[in-house]
Amino acid sequence: MTNRLGGPLVGALVGLAAAALGAVFLTGGGFDARVLAIAAGSVLVTAAVAFIAGKSITAAAPAPLQPPAFAPVPGTGAASGAIPVNQLQDSARAAQNTTDRTVLVEACVWMRDRATSPALAQHLDGAFAKVGVAQVDATGQRFDPAVHEAGSTVAARGPADEGIIARTEQVGYTDRGRILRHPIVTVYRGQGVRA
Repeated sequence: MTNRLGGPLVGALVGLAAAALGAVFLTGGGFDARVLAIAAGSVLVTAAVAFIAGKSITAAAPAPLQPPAFAPVPGTGAASGAIPVNQLQDSARAAQNTTDRTVLVEACVWMRDRATSPALAQHLDGAFAKVGVAQVDATGQRFDPAVHEAGSTVAARGPADEGIIARTEQVGYTDRGRILRHPIVTVYRGQGVRA
């Protein structure tokens, strides 16, 4: 490696000249010593570091790069280079696909609620099963306000019925385990006839 004083020194002189021009032009045409000092400070620090390091762009050819101790899988890690634009777009496409899927599933749920044809209802139910959408009928379960929506109440037949769902007024839906719509239910409350 060659040590040269000329490279850092010439760079420092050019930097100082640029700092002096900045001190004149940045302050509206008048010379400002503070602006010159601030600009020159960073130039001098850079020149000092270059001088101490003694590096020059005319150095002898560097040694060939050695492969890393472990080789990353091709297409990953630092050795793979820049991330391909397609890979960046894949993430955006996946997010858009998820959003689009949610919109389509919600539209199909809306259609299923209004389907008067048994054949259409059966076709939608089959399509839901294929893509991981399930109906939630909560009849007989214990009422949980985090999972169910109370539509109405009926008198309990006995103490054991208290808080149990008597019937599902409108089925709910889950999409791959995520609740899309809570089922609307009728819940047993109180006791109708007491002995």
